[in-house]
Amino acid sequence: MRLLTLFSLLLVALQTYGKELNTQIAFIPDVHFHDIYADFSQSGFKGVKLDSQTKPVAIRSMKAQLHSTRLFNENYFALLAALNDIAERGVKLVALPGDFTDDGQPAHLKGLKALLNDYTKRYDMRFFAIPGNHDPVKPIKTAAGKSDFLNDEGREVAIFSRDHRNCKTSQTDTLFCDDGIAHGGYQEIVSAMADFGLMPNSQDLLWQTPFASDHATLSERQYEQCSEDKKHCVMLPDTSYLVEPVAGLWLLAIDANVYLPEFKNNQLTFKGSGNAGYNKVLTEKPYLITWIKQIVSTAKKQNKTLIAFSHFPMGEFYDQQSASIKELYGSDAFQLTREPTSNTQATLAETGLRLHIGGHMHMNDTSFINTTKNTLYNIQAPSISAYRPAYKLVSIIGSEAKVDTVLLDSITGFDALFPAYEKEYCYLAEHDPDEKWLADILDSEDYHQFTLRHLAGLTRWRFIPREWPKSFRNLLLSFSFHELLGLYDTPLNKPLTQHSERVLKEVTLFEFIRDFYLLRNVGSLAFEDIPTTHLKAYKVMAQQLNTMGQCIPKKIGKIAQTVDVCTLQIGLSKALMIFEKLTDGENDRCLIINLNLNANKPAKACRP
Repeated sequence: MRLLTLFSLLLVALQTYGKELNTQIAFIPDVHFHDIYADFSQSGFKGVKLDSQTKPVAIRSMKAQLHSTRLFNENYFALLAALNDIAERGVKLVALPGDFTDDGQPAHLKGLKALLNDYTKRYDMRFFAIPGNHDPVKPIKTAAGKSDFLNDEGREVAIFSRDHRNCKTSQTDTLFCDDGIAHGGYQEIVSAMADFGLMPNSQDLLWQTPFASDHATLSERQYEQCSEDKKHCVMLPDTSYLVEPVAGLWLLAIDANVYLPEFKNNQLTFKGSGNAGYNKVLTEKPYLITWIKQIVSTAKKQNKTLIAFSHFPMGEFYDQQSASIKELYGSDAFQLTREPTSNTQATLAETGLRLHIGGHMHMNDTSFINTTKNTLYNIQAPSISAYRPAYKLVSIIGSEAKVDTVLLDSITGFDALFPAYEKEYCYLAEHDPDEKWLADILDSEDYHQFTLRHLAGLTRWRFIPREWPKSFRNLLLSFSFHELLGLYDTPLNKPLTQHSERVLKEVTLFEFIRDFYLLRNVGSLAFEDIPTTHLKAYKVMAQQLNTMGQCIPKKIGKIAQTVDVCTLQIGLSKALMIFEKLTDGENDRCLIINLNLNANKPAKACRP
């Protein structure tokens, strides 16, 4: 059998020698798969009955979704739509760069595995997964659950695992206990997803790990991880692997999760890896950097096309505006703690990698990391469970890779759960009207509009309260830019034209903040959803604020007493400047990158 395998590999090598590599790989990070048809009936939870024809659904509330950066429910249909689109294009290779589940729950892992197996069987697809910070949440299985599932009357109820403290008491009509909702650890993740890259497959021409090419079991793929004070050390898994699924193509899947152990009340626990990323990889998993360098060197010698993917970004993702964002919003805002330092970026680029595709941020962005000998292209792929839903498609011909963005604006079933949300809305209207969300999201015509309105709700309910200075909040959100200028007695150095006055009246402060997040999340993909009148208004407003003399606020009753309008002037001027810089970011929609590791040729824009 061994001789036959070697002969088969030699035959493949001879057949492909001298041929140009011609293949495609789809990259879908941050699916956050939640199996809406998961069965929790044994615990007593019956779900929501949508109609007489379909199974009841186990979904979370719209209220919960509008406070989260990801959709919990509709991503089920979004994943089906993405895979159907990939199948129609004839693409056979699909990478899942982390957070393929919403928290590594057994119920959702089971549903995802069944779905991927179905597409493998029907379309001969191959899937290559690498864990993100949501799969697993912690490296070992932990008690967990969610308190915002919907029942059939539109009320939020809780489902927790049986070993969770909430389930140590008797069950009630709003609490259900089911082990299918626990947070799986590495063992549970790898057991469920073994067929999708995390373990070797007979179809692979090459499969190896940082530890040894023949070390496949989880117990053999471990490293020592110590607490920050170095007093406690444990052995933890690392599921990184290199695979050659087709002759000439190497996919490097990097497990960049770093979980720092802690002992609290004499019990072992771990810090989550969400904010650690590659900054911690350099200090806690330096062997990965050595391994990557070795792979790059070997790929050069053997003339392999190498593409790396992982959950975390290798480059910055705010178009060089991080310092300005930190100054205005604070060092903890806008997930700045997740950005690799300049030293981390340079170290990663110096490994010789040319192309890395990551997720985690739910953003569409391109950044270049330049060193004297190499340029590393970090592609942030957007999430299908947030605005604006899309995936990245890499088409390789010879030494060139075309990195394209495939939008998922229209998907079948995006509104299938609306009857359940209508029940929730009616329940809130009667029992908790202060928590009632804007019902216009249920008027969405397609998935694109649905995610757009989700982000608008997220802006109102989460982003503004958490991230924006007090001077931007509450009273002034409904003010137009023209009304904001009216807060000042400072004479304008340049009087407004009729056109300028009109555009300033057409955009409110809230709309600007929403547009800011649209642009921040998906770059140039947002221009379709930002009216040109808004863009004109932002330029006019920036010009007026920048040419104002000394700030002299008007005395306007309650506003003058509660809002520091001079602070608002400075803050809004800075926010508008950041917005303008974000509009000029690198090409984030379609780019052609030369993957020849022996040359450092610049990327090219795709032809229209």
